[in-house]
Amino acid sequence: MISMPTIIGENAEMDLSLEQMLKTPGGFEKFAMEELPQFIREQRDYESFARKVILAHPIGKAQIKMRNRKPYVVYNKDMESSAATFAQDGEVPQTIVEGATVEVTVFPIVTNDLTIDLLELMCEQYNYIQRIRDLAVQDIGRQEDKKLLSLIDELLAAGAGQNQVVSVSNTATLDKSHLVKGKQKLSQHDVPLAAFAMNPARLDEMLLWGADDVGDVTARELLETGVRYTLWGNVALITSTSIPYDTIYGFAEKEYVGRMPVLKDVSTQLTEGARKLERGLYAYEFVGVYVHSHKAVCKITYTQESADG
Repeated sequence: MISMPTIIGENAEMDLSLEQMLKTPGGFEKFAMEELPQFIREQRDYESFARKVILAHPIGKAQIKMRNRKPYVVYNKDMESSAATFAQDGEVPQTIVEGATVEVTVFPIVTNDLTIDLLELMCEQYNYIQRIRDLAVQDIGRQEDKKLLSLIDELLAAGAGQNQVVSVSNTATLDKSHLVKGKQKLSQHDVPLAAFAMNPARLDEMLLWGADDVGDVTARELLETGVRYTLWGNVALITSTSIPYDTIYGFAEKEYVGRMPVLKDVSTQLTEGARKLERGLYAYEFVGVYVHSHKAVCKITYTQESADG
């Protein structure tokens, strides 16, 4: 039988070791080194798509200019196209029609604090800290995606951008003809299509395609796997829950679509929690978002008012 003084002594020693470990760099990580279980690794975590369709461009102090204490970087613009970026606060999309250059503001994207409970940290049988970090990074990716979509929506809502929109009846399911009409919006500018991005539930409607829509090989792939990630050889099919079910976006090759200047890539940082037995963890980055030509994007909308067009 273990005596009470021995138990108290062991607990005190454990508390001292834990306190010392948490104060050292990487201490949280060292304390939770167990492998993440298979069922958690295979959860449908959020997968961002913005950096799949626009070019991430690492930048340094040499490329940064300042105005009113706000940093920005200058990019060339197609003089015959409309472009879109954010105003200085990084929140308001704006369309640029004139000029040969665009000033792209660099702004922070920050997550809310995610709580790290010390009790959970000691009890969980997997890398609890890594899981919290993954969730923070996913939130950053979700914010990037939404900012990109807000720029594209602004760009295609007025002026020449309106010619890049296809309207389809909202009673229609995904049809090959809808995607062809979207592709034609880029082809009219001699711009090759590289990817479609849509809600995963919309892509599921491809399972309804018959023999007249796909070849034998594709039909077998759809039947056996239930998914399809390419079309017409090399056009990528990207899904995201950030995209509304009634909207599909088409993109040219990423270097033609735009740039994401990255001054500081995604990083995580610990903070003091509201309670003594908690810590906070948040992720942040310093980036800009720039769509440099309306000719490099298109949009298919399923609307109540419109028939196929």
